Amino acid sequence: MKDHLIKLGYKITTDSQFQNKRMGITPELHQQLETLGYECQDKKNKKIVDKLTHLIIQHPTVPILKNYLVVAYNTLGNYKKAIEVNDWLVSEHPDYLFAKINQANILIDNGDFGKVPEVLGEAMEIKLLYPERDLFHLSEVTNYYKVVIRYFAGIENQELAENRLKILKQIDPDSDITIQAERFLFPLRLKNAGNRWEEESRQRITPIVQKELPGTSENTAPKFNHTEIENLYHYGLKIPRHLLREIIDLPRATLIEDLEKVINDSVIRYSYFHELKYSEETHNLLLHAILLLNEIKAEECLPIILSFLSFDRDILNFWLGDHITATIWQCLYGLGKNNPNILKQFVLTPGIDTFSKSAATDALCQIVLHCPEKRDEVITVFAEVFTVFSQASIDDNLIDSEFLGLAIGDVIDCQLPELLPIIETLYEKGYVALGINGDFDAVENYLNTLPKYSHKRKIHTIFELYDDILNTWSGYKKDNDNYSYQPPKTSVPVISEKIGRNDDCPCGSGKKYKKCCMR
Repeated sequence: MKDHLIKLGYKITTDSQFQNKRMGITPELHQQLETLGYECQDKKNKKIVDKLTHLIIQHPTVPILKNYLVVAYNTLGNYKKAIEVNDWLVSEHPDYLFAKINQANILIDNGDFGKVPEVLGEAMEIKLLYPERDLFHLSEVTNYYKVVIRYFAGIENQELAENRLKILKQIDPDSDITIQAERFLFPLRLKNAGNRWEEESRQRITPIVQKELPGTSENTAPKFNHTEIENLYHYGLKIPRHLLREIIDLPRATLIEDLEKVINDSVIRYSYFHELKYSEETHNLLLHAILLLNEIKAEECLPIILSFLSFDRDILNFWLGDHITATIWQCLYGLGKNNPNILKQFVLTPGIDTFSKSAATDALCQIVLHCPEKRDEVITVFAEVFTVFSQASIDDNLIDSEFLGLAIGDVIDCQLPELLPIIETLYEKGYVALGINGDFDAVENYLNTLPKYSHKRKIHTIFELYDDILNTWSGYKKDNDNYSYQPPKTSVPVISEKIGRNDDCPCGSGKKYKKCCMR
């Protein structure tokens, strides 16, 4: 790492010798320091204390040797002696940074947070602690910020802790010190995320899904034009690919008719399938049908798919599970890219589930990224959607704060800053969940900053999609190495242990996974 200027008024160096003269470190001693640094952290090295003591007698003005002795006692579990030596180090070398860092850690260990600023400086900035210095070693800066982050986490000031962590990540992103420093923040992040979640739950505006299943006890399978369709009832995603190909090659008109029957059957016989013991082979018929309609580009069938997506979350989860957010967008993209207004009308329908609507705006985002000539058309769609939501009232059963957060996230992903004015209106009305992308200032920053990478996703064929799921979703992956395209003797449930795109991020940020660590 070359010396470089940090925007804090000082330079950072990795030259381990730059302070040797000031600290009285001779060339001979310098050659020993690296080895000593490792030895003082070795729990099995019982001789290191005597070795360091001897060197301290030889070099009484060199503070790093006393610091190594502190580390050695601490490593060997003699914490009382480590504290005594550090007190000696502070008295002998009151300006030595690592003595201050040790002292601050001791205070934090004892819960004496009020005394920490006296040691590290009220501003918690290394340059203000040493205003006469313009050059610091990398280890000085990183260790200083590490203890500062620990302090701020201890007093539950997440904002300032995150601020210092951001600096630390800019300076030395992959170091163990940076990783350890971030760990100090985990409990606070989780606590604050829980508090934010509770607060957001109280403020969340969610429409009531009104579409109900028809009350029926039907348990007779429909009659199909093509017997090949029955394979969709007996195979999961490991369906032999030649069977999928045979279905795709069937006459288009009657194939569409049969696939629509499958979708309707999932509704009419919902109770029947619900009472069956879940099986990968018997409960993927709906997913098969929707993906096959997309594969044959049956755009005329988009309304029946959207009609199914209008049911409540229990039904959607039963039939689609994680596919509602991870997979279905591809179908809405494929069947809706030539007529985005159909997707617009769907998300503007009162009483639609959050994640069904989100799949539609996810598709709109990908339309922009894959078909840039449609950008203006999609901007118009989003503008109309956001305008209608901004003018709606709670009684309209339309406002959905979580959906609006997710939709704005899609706008960020496809970079449509033209929508900022109407997005600001939605925030002003309190209609947007803050746990998705943050507040309006954060959204404005996202849309005015070039993204680090493209959010354009690969559009899969049905064969590629099934292979991708089988190879990446943990419910399949763990036993996928040896599978052949034959019906398994025991069922493998469609269970994804992966984090859903719209789940809360496990890092504790309070944001959705798709807008946090998934980025």
